[in-house]
Amino acid sequence: MALVTTPAVVLRTYRYSETSKVVRLATRDFGVQSAIAKGALRPKSRFGAGLELLSEGSAQLYHRDNRELQTLAAFDVERLRRDLATDLTRLAAAAALAELMVRMAPPAPLPEAYDVLTAGLDALIGAAPLAIDATGLRVVWSLLGALGY
Repeated sequence: MALVTTPAVVLRTYRYSETSKVVRLATRDFGVQSAIAKGALRPKSRFGAGLELLSEGSAQLYHRDNRELQTLAAFDVERLRRDLATDLTRLAAAAALAELMVRMAPPAPLPEAYDVLTAGLDALIGAAPLAIDATGLRVVWSLLGALGY
């Protein structure tokens, strides 16, 4: 089991037990991966608020190719992207991007899709209020193209 570090975006989180979470990550080097964050729900967790939806950072994973559930050793947050929650349309478009990655991205390296995802989330944050719908459609279609559809 190798410890690897890769840029990642949190796509989804699930409660696993009283103290742990399962997170779905879009990683630049390994595609979409599921990982268990042991102790993430404890008050003094090393993950803190870093595992929020659509936060971006550097994930350290104990990675094995033959496993579907990896172990998340650390997640160092670079961007929380809380600005997406200021507008319902922004949040809906960002959630659509996350759902596309979860359902259609392979668990294999696809750096172009990761780059389109992060650029799309940034574009949604910077979009003018009247241009959010158009920006959302543009980034969804861009992500679908990067995924090969």
